[in-house]
Amino acid sequence: MVVGGRDESGLIGATEVFDGSAWHDAEPIPTRRDHLAAVSDGRSVFAVGGRFISPGAITAALERFDPAANAWERLPDMPTARGGLGAALVGGRIVAAGGEDPTGTFPDVEAYDIAAKSWATLPKLPSPRHGLAVERVGNQVLALVGGTAYGVAPSKLAEALSPIS
Repeated sequence: MVVGGRDESGLIGATEVFDGSAWHDAEPIPTRRDHLAAVSDGRSVFAVGGRFISPGAITAALERFDPAANAWERLPDMPTARGGLGAALVGGRIVAAGGEDPTGTFPDVEAYDIAAKSWATLPKLPSPRHGLAVERVGNQVLALVGGTAYGVAPSKLAEALSPIS
């Protein structure tokens, strides 16, 4: 599934789903944005945070797409609005890490418990960044690469987040 982003005319609303042989249009995302993170629990896709083209226009939106119903649902906002964040699914929780706005990069790590429908604050990233990848590998959650300063500031960082059970 592909959701969010921008092209030369602005923010993209289309949601596109690949069924294994072809792409199909689905219900458009309610909050159009770019620089968002997306993660799946195998049944739904969750769109997390992002921005509205401008680095200073960020959102805390969390939305869930159910492909079987072809419908989006608005969930509780993240505690910290941001664009350029990374996300991973860990034990029934969406872990959202990093991000940026014009004031700099974010060290924030927050987890959304899908069953409880609530957010919790986790220990901060050792190195704040945006544009990073966040992946669960075995029992660890890794924060990989990303920009260490606002704008283009690539890094080769790879750090394990505090234990997330």
